[in-house]
Amino acid sequence: MEITVGYLLANSNLPGPRGNLELLYKFAKVALPQQVEECLSLLKPDTYNCPEEFAGMCGILSFAEINRQNIPAVLAFIRPYASHRSWRIREAVAMAIQETAVGQMSHLLDEITPWLSGNPLEQRAVAAGLCEPKILKDITDSERVLQILASVTNRPENFPPKLSEAEKVLRKALCYAWSVAIVSHPRAGKPVFEDLVKNKNPHIKYIVKENLNKNRIIKMDNIWVNSIVNSL
Repeated sequence: MEITVGYLLANSNLPGPRGNLELLYKFAKVALPQQVEECLSLLKPDTYNCPEEFAGMCGILSFAEINRQNIPAVLAFIRPYASHRSWRIREAVAMAIQETAVGQMSHLLDEITPWLSGNPLEQRAVAAGLCEPKILKDITDSERVLQILASVTNRPENFPPKLSEAEKVLRKALCYAWSVAIVSHPRAGKPVFEDLVKNKNPHIKYIVKENLNKNRIIKMDNIWVNSIVNSL
């Protein structure tokens, strides 16, 4: 059965708490370029929690799938959407990064570097997009992702005393991204995270504590987690 844009709108599960992610991924594998254009034409700056928002997600992920062999083009196209008002659209950007990285992670890491000097929401997309178990298989890639996280987290301008909404979104992503990256390569991840523990910024201390509460990292090494918790 052909999946039309009308079908996406009718089966988005929006408005509601959770969009139809199964349909999102299914459509992205079969979408045609003209359908991508149609989906994205429905997305406006204030689109939020509605079928058109889901169509926008489908357009972003589908563009990445269709053009995945041209990583610079994918990243240039999806980057503006990383700062959209809708958290679902921002999440679609992270999904697009993840899907583009499959089988070509090192190339994507080379190309995504400019985003690290972007705004907090762009940096959030990088952290959320790269910290996904299915693309953190190679030790060298994992080490590079850990250094990216360290660069973003330790940047003073990202975490001033009073956070903007965008900075809060970045902090939230880093509150789980570190644990994913550490578990992917504990030998490299532990020392980098231990350096982070020394940072006195209260927002970074919060990021440290939140990651240490994640089940994935507790299961990895409960003794190590407890030793850091006791040192805080």
